Amino acid sequence: MGSLDGKTAFITGGGSGIGRGIAERFARDGADVFVVDVDDDGAAGTAEIVTGLGRRAGTFHGNVASKPHLQEAVEQCVGSLGRLDIVVANAGIGRPASVLDQELKDWQDQLDINLTGVFLTVQVTARRMVELGGGGRIICMSSLAAENTSPEMFAYSATKAAVRMMVRAWSQDLGRHGITVNAIGPGIIETPLARGLAGDEGSRVRGAVESMTPAGRVGRPSDIAGLASFMAGPDGEFMTGAYVLMDGGLRDARPGWQPDADTAQEMQRYVQAAEERRRRMQPWLDER
Repeated sequence: MGSLDGKTAFITGGGSGIGRGIAERFARDGADVFVVDVDDDGAAGTAEIVTGLGRRAGTFHGNVASKPHLQEAVEQCVGSLGRLDIVVANAGIGRPASVLDQELKDWQDQLDINLTGVFLTVQVTARRMVELGGGGRIICMSSLAAENTSPEMFAYSATKAAVRMMVRAWSQDLGRHGITVNAIGPGIIETPLARGLAGDEGSRVRGAVESMTPAGRVGRPSDIAGLASFMAGPDGEFMTGAYVLMDGGLRDARPGWQPDADTAQEMQRYVQAAEERRRRMQPWLDER
């Protein structure tokens, strides 16, 4: 028997990266999984992994900045899988830029997805949990960037720091309904969103990150998924309002680091690749 047998998990941004890693871990631990993402192919790929592990899966094309999208997604989740026990508010984006250059649209997109999207996800799912009789686990994705920032990450860091504080308030508000609310702060994890920071295996960027990380490597989605499974499982019953940093020790090792010229050039190539991914996804993010 798995620690999440009989449970149903609702995961935003579950089509790739950390969200997919959590979906896979939850399925291995016995949960059915409902994936919300703007990337239909990614969501379908995650659902295939879940069903391949013998669990039921559902998907929904939706933007977390849209309350109607989330309301419909929750109803489809409950309608098709019958329950709503665990919520992971994971969807997020980054738009690095100097305060001198940040476009208002990019600032607003980060607020809409990383901050308003987390609020709406928690509000809509918590209301449904209460209607279903109360009880449940909500996990919100914050970041190491909530503690350490850089000139071009000010907007992203602001949203992730706000998530930490909202979680503390929500844990007090929802505790009376038997719902726990916690936050995870990933460090540099090997995901599409963080490719410019994590690099590829054997790259200069990867080598630089590994050399300054006490754990000696970049994070994997499975690292975060293990912590999420603990928070969602029976051993996490007494944990609420917490923020748990999982960064391989990078918080205290990274301040002041500057890449050499060759590493900086390689990082720029990753940034360009991320920009191409952003252009592909932007029409979906603009859906409200």
